[in-house]
Amino acid sequence: MNIAVIQTDNLPYDKAKLSFLIQRAKKENVKLILLPEYVLNRFFKELEKMPLSFIKDQSKHQMKLLKQLSKVYSVTIIAPIIKIIKDKKYKAIAKIDGEKVKYYYQQVYMPYTHWREDKFFDINESFPLVFSLENIKFGVMFGFESHIEKFWNYFNEKNVDCVLIPSVGAFNSHQRWLDMLKTKAFLNHKYVIRANRIGNFEDWEFYGRSFGIDPEGKILEILGNKEEIGIFNISKDKIKEAKKEWKFLELNKSIKHF
Repeated sequence: MNIAVIQTDNLPYDKAKLSFLIQRAKKENVKLILLPEYVLNRFFKELEKMPLSFIKDQSKHQMKLLKQLSKVYSVTIIAPIIKIIKDKKYKAIAKIDGEKVKYYYQQVYMPYTHWREDKFFDINESFPLVFSLENIKFGVMFGFESHIEKFWNYFNEKNVDCVLIPSVGAFNSHQRWLDMLKTKAFLNHKYVIRANRIGNFEDWEFYGRSFGIDPEGKILEILGNKEEIGIFNISKDKIKEAKKEWKFLELNKSIKHF
């Protein structure tokens, strides 16, 4: 099964560019498309200065476009989006299948001095998104949440095969992300696909370099730092082989006394 990462910057409100990118991806017979964080909306430091009504209208417009494109191209789209509900601000990930939409709301936000998402966004209690497409079970969480072990435990309990991680990595963090997620993929016998934004906010650079990792912890491909589409093949047999060979999850369950 082929899935695509569309690595891009902020997307315009008209559907021409996104339609072009999805059309290109569909030529590779993809069933699912993953977008990075903050491409349908502006970066949160820009959102801080915007009226909530503007953000709400922006998100509504972008979701309308995504529903249309999902239906036209018969593809599932996974897309981070800002939700405004009764004057509260949430980061969500939408799973879009034509007119059918399911949302996951971010549970753990950046708490750092230079990046205080936790002070800007609200919490809407939600379980990580898990769904099946053909014979593959997917789990979805935000980039920052992939540092938290509880999410991986949840995906293991749900027998997830592939974890999708939209992100917005900046500065010099690429190697740290790669090392961490290679280890997570290997120890949890899963594919991991990370979609990272490109572009800039003031002197911050979002470096792209989206990547895919197989259940052996091997890199499938790393994209560059420009707009690009990555195609990743997910094999159920490869997942079964990794579980059979390494048995980490099986051994974890075997420990009963603590």
